[in-house]
Amino acid sequence: MRVLYVDLEHARVRADATLGPAHRERFEAARALLSDVAGEPCAAALAEEVSTTLLDELAPSAVVLSGCTTDWAAYDFSAWAGLLGVIRDAPVPMLGICAGHQLIGRAHGAAWGPLGPLGPGEVDPDPRFAPGRRKQRGFGQVALDRDCQLFGGLSETAEVFQSHYWQLEEVPAGFVRRASSAWSSIQAIERRDRPVFGVQFHPERFDAAHPAGERVLRNFFAVASGRASG
Repeated sequence: MRVLYVDLEHARVRADATLGPAHRERFEAARALLSDVAGEPCAAALAEEVSTTLLDELAPSAVVLSGCTTDWAAYDFSAWAGLLGVIRDAPVPMLGICAGHQLIGRAHGAAWGPLGPLGPGEVDPDPRFAPGRRKQRGFGQVALDRDCQLFGGLSETAEVFQSHYWQLEEVPAGFVRRASSAWSSIQAIERRDRPVFGVQFHPERFDAAHPAGERVLRNFFAVASGRASG
């Protein structure tokens, strides 16, 4: 068995002489971490490579969708028809992280959009990207629904890593909201009929002072392997 980690980053970033190597380093570090937490090998695929045929070939125990640094407006989603079909069919347990969370929602018809303009006195943490827009960067508090298996063993709130300026604006049909924060009311979603989850935050970005992300990943892989308790 293995985990499949899907790279949602745009091709222009992957091909860039400076951004490409940095992206590959981050992606490979995350892939190694997922493999370690899952206790299984972790294969990688580009978003445009994913299809039901690929899943039949690899037979993964779970699929994890990555984040990305590129604005959604730059993407041609027709190239992702196979991936979008896999997301909707959900033949195996799935976890979407940040952009992956948003893509799961969008694939099921949910509206999405930016966090909104900066308010009076608010500082833009990265004016090079979407200048003048609110962005969440760094560890921040999220309120958790402890009925969700992702959040077993955690308190009602957790400090998790955020890096986004885009968000889901509604819970997709067939899903329930499982977490929220002051700036993003939809911090986690869960599909009602299948083990499909999305988290706006980055659980793979945890450390000793902020261990909640690791617990979220371990809980997901426990669900995927059938080891999670109800």
